[in-house]
Amino acid sequence: MAAAAVVSACLPVGPAAAAGAAPNPDVLVLSVEDVGAVAGATGLVSDPARDLHRPGGNHQYDAQYPAECQGIFNQDVAFSGAAPFRSVTYTGAANRALTQAVGVYPSGIDAKAALQTLGTNLLACSNDNVANLSFSVQVLEPTTVAVCFSQCSTIYRTSGPALIGVTAERFGDSDRIATVVMGQLAARAKAA
Repeated sequence: MAAAAVVSACLPVGPAAAAGAAPNPDVLVLSVEDVGAVAGATGLVSDPARDLHRPGGNHQYDAQYPAECQGIFNQDVAFSGAAPFRSVTYTGAANRALTQAVGVYPSGIDAKAALQTLGTNLLACSNDNVANLSFSVQVLEPTTVAVCFSQCSTIYRTSGPALIGVTAERFGDSDRIATVVMGQLAARAKAA
């Protein structure tokens, strides 16, 4: 079965996805203290340069990697069409970082379509065996996709009209941290 068909089958888009009011992404992100508690890391600080209200992208790797890989590096590709949007990154010792991104779409249908497009592209990228970019994509449940390098520490999930992304980097248990932070963000989005 083609990669796109696998992701499409696992990420259904339909009327059930449209329920719910649009959440405010600013109130959904966890504080640096909340993330520090999850990570067991003191000394995390907010990176003002990576506190964004629209998806960012520097596109420095565009010429090096195929188009379907661009969502790995660029939020404006991963969260294409999202508005409002909020992304924050907390950093700490040993280049540790945790990024939370929340993009709101007009409906749950649109958020699921964005996740489906992102998942399909990332799966195609991982199947291309691109040099210096070895990862796999896992559909964890119908609304959740994980990108796995040495750990599955980048997770995307829809919750109503919100597409949420969490990436934990250089923690010994980055996958656990990303999963817990994602769970808390998704719970906030559901309650919003």
